[in-house]
Amino acid sequence: MQPKPTPRTPAFLGRCALAFLLSWAALFLLLLGACALPGEPVRRNLARSVPGLQQEGMYPEYFGFKLFQMDNYTDTIMLFEAASADETDPLTAAMTNTAYNIDNFSTLADDLGTYLEARAAGTPLPADLEPFSYARYWHGYLIWLRPLLCLMPYQGVRVVQYLVLAVLLAGVLWGLRRRAGLRPMLWFAASQLLVAVFFVPRQVQFFTCFLIAYAGCAWVLARPRTVWQLGTALVVLGAATAFCDLLVTPILTLGLPVAVWLVCLPQRLAAGGRQCAAVAAGSLCWGAGYGLCWSLKWVLAGLVTGQDVIGDALHQAAVRTGDNTWHGMELTWGNILRFVLDTLSSRRLLVPLLAAAVLAAAAFALCLRGKRELLGALPLGLTALMAPAWFVLLRSHSIQHGWFTWRALGVTLFAGLAFLSYACSPRAGLRRLRRLRGGGTAP
Repeated sequence: MQPKPTPRTPAFLGRCALAFLLSWAALFLLLLGACALPGEPVRRNLARSVPGLQQEGMYPEYFGFKLFQMDNYTDTIMLFEAASADETDPLTAAMTNTAYNIDNFSTLADDLGTYLEARAAGTPLPADLEPFSYARYWHGYLIWLRPLLCLMPYQGVRVVQYLVLAVLLAGVLWGLRRRAGLRPMLWFAASQLLVAVFFVPRQVQFFTCFLIAYAGCAWVLARPRTVWQLGTALVVLGAATAFCDLLVTPILTLGLPVAVWLVCLPQRLAAGGRQCAAVAAGSLCWGAGYGLCWSLKWVLAGLVTGQDVIGDALHQAAVRTGDNTWHGMELTWGNILRFVLDTLSSRRLLVPLLAAAVLAAAAFALCLRGKRELLGALPLGLTALMAPAWFVLLRSHSIQHGWFTWRALGVTLFAGLAFLSYACSPRAGLRRLRRLRGGGTAP
C-alpha cells in the first residue's frame, strides 16, 4: 500500500512558496535589467521596423480567414514600451509601462514613427502625442524583446521567435516519442497545427504563452516527474505566465504540461481517480502562482506610480468576466446561445451539426473499451475541458478577442485526442456491431 500524501503537504507547500519567490525574483530582476539597457539602439532598430508595420496595417488577415488575423496593434504597444523604457529609471519604467498615441489607436504605427523621430532629433514630443500607462500587467516579454531590439529590428525578432519555438516544439515531439510513444507525439503535432502554431511566432503577444507552455512540456519530458514535482513546476509556470502574458492564451501553460505528464506511462497506468485529483491540485497550484504574481504587480505599481492600479485591474477583470457588449449585443448566456443558434440556422448548419453530435456520441458509446479504461482516461478528459472552462470564465474577453483566444483549444485537442484513444477502440466498436448483428439474426 502506498503511503498517504497528506504528511508531505506542509513540506510541499513550503517548496511551492520558495519556488514562487525565486521565480518571481528572477523574472523581476531580469525585467529591471531589460529596462536598464540603453534605449538608443532599440529606437534605431525600431525606426527600421516602422515602415513594415505601416505597410502591414494593425490587423493583417491571411487567407481571408478571421482566425488567421494578426495583431500588430498590441505588438506596437509593446514596441512603444521598449522604446520609452529609458525615459525614467528602470524600476519606474517597469512599473508604469508607458506608451503613446495620438487621438485614437488606429494610427499607432504612425504614432510610433513620430515618437522615434522626436527622440532621435532630441526635440520635445509633439503635444498631441499623449502618454498612457499600461501598469496592470508585468509586461515580462520585455525581458527578451528589448535585448533583441538592441541587435535587430522587429522583423528580426520574429525570425528569432520562429527559431526558438521550432526548437522547443521539436524537443517536445522528440520527448513524447521517447517517453510516451508515437501516437501521443502525433496527437501533439496535430493539435498544434490545428491551432495554427505556424503563425504564433509572428506576434510577440501570441508567442509568449506557447513559449512557456512548450518549455513546461520539455521539463516534464526531460525525466520522470512525481505529482509533487509537477505541482511545484505549475506554480512557477503560472507565475511566469502572469509575468509575461497579456491574457492571450494563458491556459496553454497549464493544460499542455499537465496533459503531457498524463500521457507518460507511469501516470497512464495509475488509477484514474487519483490522477483526476492530481489534475485538480495542479490547477490550483498554477492558479495560485498566476494570481499571486499578477496581484503583486498591482500592489507594487500602485506604490511606485501613485496610480489606482488595483482599482483599474479589478475593473478590467469585471469587464472581461461580466456581461459586456460585443457588436451591440450584451454578452449574457441567453444572448450568446441565441446568436450561435441563429447563425448556424442561417447558414443551414444547425441540423447537420446536431446530427453529427448525435452520431459522435453514439460512436463513442459503441467504441468504449470498458469502465476501467474510461476511468483511466478520465484525467485527460478533465484536462481537455480546461480551455472551454477558461472561455466560460472570461466569456467577454474570449468572444471579443476570439480571433486569438481560440488557440487555447490546443489543450482541448491534444488532451481530447489522448482521451479518446485511451478510452475508445474501433475494434471494440466492431465487436459490438458484430454481436448486435448476430443477436438480431438469431432465432
